[in-house]
Amino acid sequence: MEELVDLNKQRDWEGPPGEVKIPEVYIKDLRYEIVVFTRKERGGSDFMFRCREYSQTSNGHWSFHGVISDSSIKNPSGEVVTARFSYHPEVALVNVGFMVYPALSDAGSSTRS
Repeated sequence: MEELVDLNKQRDWEGPPGEVKIPEVYIKDLRYEIVVFTRKERGGSDFMFRCREYSQTSNGHWSFHGVISDSSIKNPSGEVVTARFSYHPEVALVNVGFMVYPALSDAGSSTRS
């Protein structure tokens, strides 16, 4: 029997690379990949996440629903030493540049359980 999942609550998964398993309900239907551009002069670095849906609200900010982000820890040579993923029911972006493009259909296949 499958565990009941509340998609309105944030969840986190962390562990050794290749061993972190995210329940499929969180990663199915992730249709969009978003690249967020940050200001380098303030020490920021661009980051990405995937989501199911997005829309612009009446007050002008952008709302993303069913978000999975990868904040894995990498060593200086770029290899993942700790895999870390987060699910957020909703993420809002205000006054920041970003780009949206279709996510690949096999997104998350290596982390499904």
